[in-house]
Amino acid sequence: MNAFPDDTFLGLVPVQALTAEPGEGGTVVLIRPKILSPRWAWVLRLMKRPNFRVKLDARGTAVWQACDGARTVAQVMEAMAQAHPGETDAGYRAALFLRELARGGFVRLS
Repeated sequence: MNAFPDDTFLGLVPVQALTAEPGEGGTVVLIRPKILSPRWAWVLRLMKRPNFRVKLDARGTAVWQACDGARTVAQVMEAMAQAHPGETDAGYRAALFLRELARGGFVRLS
């Protein structure tokens, strides 16, 4: 993995791929099925708890809400940097979080 996201990644548009519900204090809880493969989706019906529930903090919620399908990764980074001017790495951390959301199937990058 590169030390900084490359230009190709920065130009991608993150789109929310899963459902979310309100959490405590204005945060968001992401709902992700434990099995994403359509081939094995029937197993979900047999499970008592078929979904992961991922509770985001305030920063994670802000990044999630910025994934509106209109902003690029670079624009999300800039928005997070402006929201936290005292932190020099706020935009970089947002990009790393977006990469992890994409790896986990929470967002699609197009």
